[in-house]
Amino acid sequence: MRWIAVCLLLVVAGCGAGAGNGQVELETFTALGSARGLAGLKPAELGTADAQELQRALERVKISNPDEVRAALSFAPPAGRRGFAFVVPGCAEDGAELTVEGDTLTANLTGGENVNCATANYFLAIFTVERDSIPAAPKLSTLPR
Repeated sequence: MRWIAVCLLLVVAGCGAGAGNGQVELETFTALGSARGLAGLKPAELGTADAQELQRALERVKISNPDEVRAALSFAPPAGRRGFAFVVPGCAEDGAELTVEGDTLTANLTGGENVNCATANYFLAIFTVERDSIPAAPKLSTLPR
């Protein structure tokens, strides 16, 4: 019986690493609007060619806050941390969280409950994660709302 309790504790402690323990920080959360072309944009690690392509894609969409987005995507994480950018569809959310499970980092919007939207709104969420808490090449995903 004691062995089962220890295993259960290890499984629970390993789930959602980063949540609530200082490993994950939301650095930027900004609304992008509902412009065509925001759907399906790939998440990217800051400082990579993918992040530069994400910035170019957002500029082509003609968002209303390109300077804010450019600054957010140019953010250099502090030493010992890595940064990741996600464009997430939603409605009227006011925040985001990042879940780290195994080799997958998943962004999910938070807040904005009980609001009906006729069209999707998109948000840019940028997180930093302790370098040692994630694999060298994590899978990046978003949870649809």
